[in-house]
Formats: sequence, structure tokens, C-alpha cells
Amino acid sequence: MIYGYARVNTNEQELDAQATTLKEAGAAKVYKEITSGAHAEKKEFNQLLEELRSGDMLLVTKPESIAKSLSHLEQVVTELTAKGMTVNILNLGLFTAASMENPMTKLLFHVLETFVEFERSMAIERTQEGRKNAREKGVKFGRKSKKYKIEGPLLEAIQQVEEGKLSQPEGAELAGCSVATFKRRLKEYREQIENNSFR
Repeated sequence: MIYGYARVNTNEQELDAQATTLKEAGAAKVYKEITSGAHAEKKEFNQLLEELRSGDMLLVTKPESIAKSLSHLEQVVTELTAKGMTVNILNLGLFTAASMENPMTKLLFHVLETFVEFERSMAIERTQEGRKNAREKGVKFGRKSKKYKIEGPLLEAIQQVEEGKLSQPEGAELAGCSVATFKRRLKEYREQIENNSFR
């Protein structure tokens, strides 16, 4: 029996289009699922896996329907074909236990992985080049730093810590904040003193 599996992140219209394509390609039954994120639970897919038997075919329109990466795809296809099933990825090809043992199939996965890695590297390089050009034009990246006014009990606590009268946890208690926050404000205080910018 031929089982189809259609999956998208959010677009229901695309999901229906996938299901139609799978039916036209011969799927007798189509499981449909909308999930977001690579690690999201795929209930329909898990149910389909339980129903698949030796001699059945799993039909999908594209690799990302059933895998989060090419190495994961190879793992999924290898496991299914080893159980006597056939996996047909419409935009990639037909995989069986015999074909998965073929060195050319293994080469295909490695070549595809190389191309994906190349595309990823090129995208990173383009992003870095874009950021470099933007910086040269004066564009600033990152979160805007927040300037906290150090005054009142906080200032008093910091000064006592700096004079050695209180420990940092005691200073935080006096200032009414967490130790982590107190340490951040203390660091800012010291930087302001060092830059002669504390008022």
C-alpha cells in the first residue's frame, strides 16, 4: 500500500496542495500534519510509521517533510528500507533497501550534504559582508545598552562595598536587589568612575 505524508509549518493551503500531489502520485491514504520547529512532535507521522509494513511505500513531496537535515533523512530512509519498505521522495527519487546499499546512493547523500553546507557557508559569508558594509556606513548592530542611574540606596550600598564595609551580597540586600543585578550595577559604577563620567 502507498501511504502519503504531507507536512508544513503553518500554511494550510500548502498542506492541501501537498496532499493533492501525493494522491495524484498514487497515495491511497495521506497523513497530513501542521507542525512548527525541527523538534516538534509529529503525531501523524509517528502514527504512520506504526501502520507501515514491509512492502508498503512511503510517499512524500520533499525531504524536509520527514527529516530535519540530510543526515537525518539518510537515517530515516535507511531505517525504513531496512524493514522492507520503499521511500519515494518526489523531488529526489525512489529508495529501497538495495539502493541504500548502493555506493552511488551514499554518494548522493554526501554530495547533497556538501551542497547544503556550501549554501549555508555562502549565506553566512553574505551576511557578514553585508554587516561589514553596513558598519562602514555607520550602522550599529546589537542591543542598545541601557544606562542605569546609580543613586539612592544602590549608590550607598556600592560605595560601602567599595570601601570594604560590606560584602557584595550584603550590598545587594541593602540596595534591595539580587546579587547578580548588584554585581552588574557595581561593574557599571566602576566603569563610570574609570571613565570619569559618574555624576
